[in-house]
Amino acid sequence: DNQHDFRLGLIAGSIASVDELKERWFFCEKCLNDFQCKFDYVEQCKSVTIPERNNALSLAVTHANTEAVYFLVNQAKTDVNGITGRYHETPLMIAAYYGTKKHQEIASFLISRGANVNAIDLTKMTILQTAIWKNNMDFVKMLLENGADPSLTYNGKKEGAACMTAIRRKRFEFISIIPGCCSLVKDNSELIPNNVYVCQ
Repeated sequence: DNQHDFRLGLIAGSIASVDELKERWFFCEKCLNDFQCKFDYVEQCKSVTIPERNNALSLAVTHANTEAVYFLVNQAKTDVNGITGRYHETPLMIAAYYGTKKHQEIASFLISRGANVNAIDLTKMTILQTAIWKNNMDFVKMLLENGADPSLTYNGKKEGAACMTAIRRKRFEFISIIPGCCSLVKDNSELIPNNVYVCQ
């Protein structure tokens, strides 16, 4: 009985461990509302389980563990804008970095729950710039449709910020979908090679 494990982080990434994740969470939920629950359990729930939610969500997003993501947000009320890791990333930033179809589904869910599409990490990149860097067209479109600001930078707004990211990264196919990018390119033809035709 003393071997009860209160950690959520490591198991959140494993699809096989979703039931265990739920079990640990529900145990603490019940324990914290039961005055007869052992003092040590109450303390572990308060100091380990509850604070580990953000880390667990990050790992669940990393591994595209959709069921764990839904559970952690809907049931465990994990902050969809919680910051973790050495780069101070939000779950949406992590989803943009990996960018698979599953990550995109998770991103849509996170946005529907209030995830900030304009968050910026310690590397000074916006989520939109991350998706451009990772060459994920569908993800970029989804972010723009959900209010990602293409002029946002780490130190305020700068016209053409996302456009310049696409040009610097040689992601020319993104130019036509980034608002304002075609005008910028037309006004500054030296920005892209002559043989690249990207705008109507």
